[in-house]
Amino acid sequence: MSNEYSGITTDNRSDSLKNIFKTDVPGDVINELKEISGKNISDLKDKEGFLIYCNEDKLKDDVEKSSVFTISDNKLTTHNIAGFIGTEHTFLTIRSRFARDNSDDYFLHYMLQKVFNINITNLEHNTDKNKAFQFLPYLFKYYFLQALNQGLYKKYVWKKYNDSRVKGTIDIARHIKHNFIFTGNIAYNVREHSYDNNINQLIRHTIEYIDNLEMFRMMLESEDMADLVQDIRRITPTYSAKNRQQVINDNLKSDIHPYYSEYEPLRQICLQILMEDDELKYGRQENKIYGILFDVSWLWEEYLNTLIEQIDKSFIHTYNKSKKNSIHMLENNGWSAYPDYYSTDLNIVMDAKYKRVHDKGIAKIDSEDRMQIISYMHILGVNKGVFLHPSESNDKLTCNKLHFYHKENIDECIMQYSFRIPYNEIKSMNDFKEKIMYSEEKFIKYWKTVFKQNNENKSV
Repeated sequence: MSNEYSGITTDNRSDSLKNIFKTDVPGDVINELKEISGKNISDLKDKEGFLIYCNEDKLKDDVEKSSVFTISDNKLTTHNIAGFIGTEHTFLTIRSRFARDNSDDYFLHYMLQKVFNINITNLEHNTDKNKAFQFLPYLFKYYFLQALNQGLYKKYVWKKYNDSRVKGTIDIARHIKHNFIFTGNIAYNVREHSYDNNINQLIRHTIEYIDNLEMFRMMLESEDMADLVQDIRRITPTYSAKNRQQVINDNLKSDIHPYYSEYEPLRQICLQILMEDDELKYGRQENKIYGILFDVSWLWEEYLNTLIEQIDKSFIHTYNKSKKNSIHMLENNGWSAYPDYYSTDLNIVMDAKYKRVHDKGIAKIDSEDRMQIISYMHILGVNKGVFLHPSESNDKLTCNKLHFYHKENIDECIMQYSFRIPYNEIKSMNDFKEKIMYSEEKFIKYWKTVFKQNNENKSV
């Protein structure tokens, strides 16, 4: 089987394999896809190959226990995962449901830019594979900052010297070659700690590669990147652009010390970026899984957080992995819970939901989610619970009061806010930004007005 089958679909969608791949898909290719179908993301990550799954630390919904897609009766169904994934002969791109046919996925890229603090005005490359490449620099910045938080990578390397201060092992062959006429120097090799090693050389080559991409160059000059980029350049004095292939070869197998665990995904990202000309073929062998995946629910949540921070500084955003800002449901500090955003000062708790809307312009919220937000309201002692979801139609707000059988005049309500995502007639990334910024301004203005009115009512 020599052909490669490339398909495009969107998140939270069920469609036939023929529609997705624009051709009849042979049985052996379907079998390859079934190696991914229904498998937990965490299990796929454990397979040999290359698979990056980015959701930072929002693990409260056990997202890694969910699957990228499922196949049943020649229909492929996707969930809240976007990006691309493939095997030896398949290449599946999963876009956000707000991406129009034959256009770039502006919404997904915009959320990535906001969450990872990268500003890009134009999206380049046209082929499906090159569009997949566009995701890599976002991840480079994220994992670069994560890795450098552990310090600059230092490891033992063999250094070659030729002087009179002999230590280590004498290199007889090199000594004869360079010191045929003895002048007091001796050639020798020493194993010593150094920052100028294969990992930092790989990072340096990636930095210089990105520096030549007009689309991403500004990322290296951002406030949180510039000094660290200069550190990498400073500690790799032996860098030479001619050595790229050798540096790639030296890093194909990981030898990263466990202490520097955050450097492993960075190593993989760097290899993918530098091997982009090879059409993302690193790891593309039989029985291997490769790809880059994003949890769109997490991106939606983190994107909204950039807006909620502008509404009021009293809002608290929770993080599961670090146990930061959690609330305790029991007196003994047990049973931690993680509402997305809450403010007891403003009497409100908000929950980001990446849900589809129905004909009336609001999303269908599961009973479990409704019970959860009501629990948060009672534990926190707030009277408003809000679901925030994206919508293709106009912004819309609904409000329903909670019904109490044994109490009267309790002013508690559940609200839903539909946040409009530009969808039709988008011509460019700048055009999308201009339109979504209108939705953002409307969102921020509305909630600031609500909280201002609440404060005025309290003071009366």
